[in-house]
Amino acid sequence: MKMSDFAEKMESYCDMTPTEIINAIVSDENIEKDWKNFFLALTGHFSSTGLGPKSLLNHVATCYGLDNDVKDLVNDSGGFPEFVYDWSDNTMSEGLDIDIFVDVLSQENIINARRAFMGYFESMNALERKWFTAIIVNETRNGAGENVTKKSLPKKYGISTSDFNTAVKFNRLSTIIDTVTDGWGVGDLLVPSPGNYIKPQLAKTAKTLRGEYYADVKYDGIRAQFHRTEDGNVMIFNRKGDDITHRFADLNVESWGEEFDWFILDGEIIPVDEEGNVLEFKEIMPRIHGKSEAVRNRVAVKAIVFDILTYNGQDTYAFGYGTRLETLQMHFPNVNITETKLVSGEEAIRKEYTNAIKAGYEGLVLKGANQVYEPGKRSWLKHKPALVDLDCVVMDATMGTGKRAGYYGSYELGVRIGDNLISVGSIGSGFTDEDLVSVHNYYDNNQQTTIMEVHADIITQDKEGNIGLRFPRFIRLRTDKETPTEFKSVKEMLN
Repeated sequence: MKMSDFAEKMESYCDMTPTEIINAIVSDENIEKDWKNFFLALTGHFSSTGLGPKSLLNHVATCYGLDNDVKDLVNDSGGFPEFVYDWSDNTMSEGLDIDIFVDVLSQENIINARRAFMGYFESMNALERKWFTAIIVNETRNGAGENVTKKSLPKKYGISTSDFNTAVKFNRLSTIIDTVTDGWGVGDLLVPSPGNYIKPQLAKTAKTLRGEYYADVKYDGIRAQFHRTEDGNVMIFNRKGDDITHRFADLNVESWGEEFDWFILDGEIIPVDEEGNVLEFKEIMPRIHGKSEAVRNRVAVKAIVFDILTYNGQDTYAFGYGTRLETLQMHFPNVNITETKLVSGEEAIRKEYTNAIKAGYEGLVLKGANQVYEPGKRSWLKHKPALVDLDCVVMDATMGTGKRAGYYGSYELGVRIGDNLISVGSIGSGFTDEDLVSVHNYYDNNQQTTIMEVHADIITQDKEGNIGLRFPRFIRLRTDKETPTEFKSVKEMLN
């Protein structure tokens, strides 16, 4: 499929509903088109290359002969891809194929990815540039994306919805696209297989504490999935599915269980001191961002395992949690298995919660004894109530990127000490799409008096005495207030 054909399709989808887009894709019977790269383009997570409006804008502006400060022009156009189209010259298309998306995604670093992007960009006409940019920076805004792919791909290739949904549980969508468009269907993708990342089961806030649950502490670390294949290859994936094996090779997953076991385990990687005591999450940052092994290994880590999805070909994900826990304890005596307790009723759960907080953990995750593992679903429960409720004044705001482009993405917060304000950090969580718009507009018109109600888990203080909020989230604007919480009240909460 040519980039010109792809761009025209994407432009036409702007005037369609999602159902109409799905029908258009399914009814196009031209088998010579590159449907594999078409679907990969719609669903590719190009943010992993590091490319975005911030990293590309100056380079595009230079290509157009404009000054680097073109943010106003982007806003006037309605977004980065629209700006690309509006300011493009009459460059002729050189007939590129859409496999260029995969080429950009496969580059080993942001410099190479940007170089590849600009090389292709300069060989395109205006419409091609618009949609090439929109895909790369994830600003398509026409409804054609992952959901459309999940609906149109099985219809186009005659796969039952049930089988397709099962395959989605246990495989990356890109793997499914590759297999299906190559003509193999999903028959080999219906069970978890070590080496194939699986979206982890997640937790939602518990509305009631009635019932009986396994109460597991909520760790403040990196959610990780540990894979070992039949031939002994080891892979560690983070929550997003990025391969982080090289950053945590010292966990020695090769030695877990028996020598020839193959499995997928779910757990958390946490930073620890020399005595094995859990450290704050920030201490693990060198493991994530360190460029060299020496930097990455400045802090020790350990893995805490709390679930098992498959074991030597057994689909353990379909067992109840109690049985999965017994499986872990039986077959992995040399692994740190979570210390969970079976508790019943609100009083017992709150007691375990208090113990978890005192021990430095975030709260509890509650799992039903007979609950199966549900990849990607928020069906566990978390008991992590906000312990701090503050009214903070907005001291500054930072423009957002990606889906938040055009609106403030985060706000610096402060509380009052006499006639002065003291910062307590920034907030970027808890905003709905409607909140992003309304808070942006309200702050623009009330920059000195914008008050937010904020919930946080705890108030922290570093060695220099700086106050901060742990996991702050936006609750609402306090248009009825003109002054924030006093600093002395914050100090009382801290103590």
